[in-house]
Amino acid sequence: MTFSSCITEGDSQIVLDTSVVINLLATGRASQILQSLEIPTLITENVEQELRNGSLSERPEMDELLALLDSETLRVATLDGQASAVFFDLVGGTVAESLDDGEAATLAFALHHNLSAAIDEKKATRIATERYPSLRLITTVDIFAFGPVKKHLSDDDLKNAIFRALSLARMQVREPQFDWIAETIGSEKVQLCSTLKRLAKRRSIA
Repeated sequence: MTFSSCITEGDSQIVLDTSVVINLLATGRASQILQSLEIPTLITENVEQELRNGSLSERPEMDELLALLDSETLRVATLDGQASAVFFDLVGGTVAESLDDGEAATLAFALHHNLSAAIDEKKATRIATERYPSLRLITTVDIFAFGPVKKHLSDDDLKNAIFRALSLARMQVREPQFDWIAETIGSEKVQLCSTLKRLAKRRSIA
């Protein structure tokens, strides 16, 4: 099964949301994956705070995150100018039409600087698509499927990295991505991933 990543060599930088960073850290190979992208990656200060104070607080992955930041494999950016206005627009409003700080900052920075935003959450993707159709969105799966990443990881390492992201971080997978993911990790491991069971069931019914 062939799956084409939405990432291109024309991407100058990629802005990662909190969940994407968590998925990559769960692989145990975040540094190798990010370096093999050969595209600079960054997070906003909002995402950094979410990771430090909540998602990774007192977890072993924190050490790897700090190493990524210290080596500038992953850089931290500050919202400025129009990006701040977009941010406040995204965090305001009703629950159904607003985002948390990390998601909002990721989208706002990427939009303002004409960069790709790596974000997995369905609501954030829907809101971004409706409000900012010009914004390029990618997912964690796109990172795994990007040619340079697949080239630098062995088949077994890629398989294990994806399975760890699914089983440890509950990485989200879109329906068009399912077949490639299932083929890469194998049917037995698909059954072990709670985030894939709904898609697997739908495939068996179709």
